[in-house]
This record gives sequence, structure tokens and C-alpha cells, in this order.
Amino acid sequence: MLKNLSVRNSSKLINAGKLLFALLVTSIMILALIVISLRWLNPPTTAVIFSERTNLKDSFKIDWTPIESLGDNIALAVVASEDSNFCDHYGFDISEILKVTREGSMRGASTISQQVAKNLFLWRKRSWIRKGSEAFMTILIEIFWSKRRILEVYLNIAETGNGYFGVSSIAKKRFNMPSNRLSLKQASYIAVTLPNPKKRNATNLSERLKNQAKNVVIGATTLKIEGRASCFINK
Repeated sequence: MLKNLSVRNSSKLINAGKLLFALLVTSIMILALIVISLRWLNPPTTAVIFSERTNLKDSFKIDWTPIESLGDNIALAVVASEDSNFCDHYGFDISEILKVTREGSMRGASTISQQVAKNLFLWRKRSWIRKGSEAFMTILIEIFWSKRRILEVYLNIAETGNGYFGVSSIAKKRFNMPSNRLSLKQASYIAVTLPNPKKRNATNLSERLKNQAKNVVIGATTLKIEGRASCFINK
């Protein structure tokens, strides 16, 4: 009798394991299909926008703009500021991660690909579960999207101000012009606000941020000259 009970319990555990495995595989396939579809379809909303809707009472501004209409200056400035090795890594900038670890710095080492994964699909509160989910979604994005598409999505969904998402909306708000007319200096001013867009204003930067923006201009120019921006702009 005890033997039969043990066999039944083992059988239940095996069936439960099979069910969990099937659910895991199905979930991965669904997520992969969503990511694949977003290679061509523009996301109607994001996890960040959804979480902000309550605070903003549905009052937010986003102007989806194809990357070819965004302008090279803003693309170069944002990459130089946020992820200078964007064209060279596969979703994770290992050299930057090691550098931050050695420094014991509190600053993040997230790539643009990781930020897209987080902003598009995940919640903001930090946890190991979120970081693991972010890593997984980053891998899917890097597999199925081109670098140009990754940057296009980021430039359109990144929070750029209180109630503003995407560089097009904030370029119109701050400089009263479309993003493709921004000078490299103006684009760098927007780029340095991205780490804290609710508290930073591109037309009212501190001297520290203005100096940071100067470095962004140098970095953006270097990226273009060295051909390290070839994955998202034409030479």
C-alpha cells in the first residue's frame, strides 16, 4: 500500500513538472511572438506609460516618429550619453558592467537594449526578479530586432519629461522644433536630461549638466567619425 502511494505521489510530481515545463515553454513562445511582432508594429503603449497614467490622469504626450525622421543629431547624442558601445555589444555592455563593479559605483550600466526591455514590458521597482526578466527580454530583443529598430523604439518610448515620452515630443516642448532640426548641442542638452527627465529641463540646465552635454557632443562626434554609429545612421 505504501509502495502504491509512493508511486502515485511520484506520478503526480512528474505530471506537475510536465505541466510547469509546458507552461514555461508556452510563455516563452508567446513572449517571443510579441517581441517578433514589435519588430514591425509600433507598441501602442508601454509598461512605464501605463504606470504613469494614474499620476498623469491620461494627460501625456507621445509623438511616434520613424527613426529616419528623428534626425542623426538626437540619435548620436542619446547613444553617446546613454550607451556609447551600443553598436558593439549584444544587449549587455560587459566592459561597462566590470568598470562599475570595480569602482563600486551606484550608477547603472544598463544598455539602451535593457532600457527598452524594462520600459516596454516591466515594472520600475528594482528586484532580482525584475533584473532576471529584463535580461531575458533583452536577449529576445537583441535576437529579433535590428539595432536600428531598438534605438528607434527607445527614442520614441523613453520618458523625456513629466508627461512626455519620446524625443519628438520633448524637442517640440523645449525647443519648439521637430527633433530632426535640433543642433548637436541642443540634442546633447536633451540627452543629459534622460537619467532624470522629470527634474531636468533641457533649456535650464545646471553648469554641471552643461559641461556634461559638452562631453556628449564630443562623444557623438567621435562615434560618427570612427564609424561606431553605423548600426543606426548612414555614413
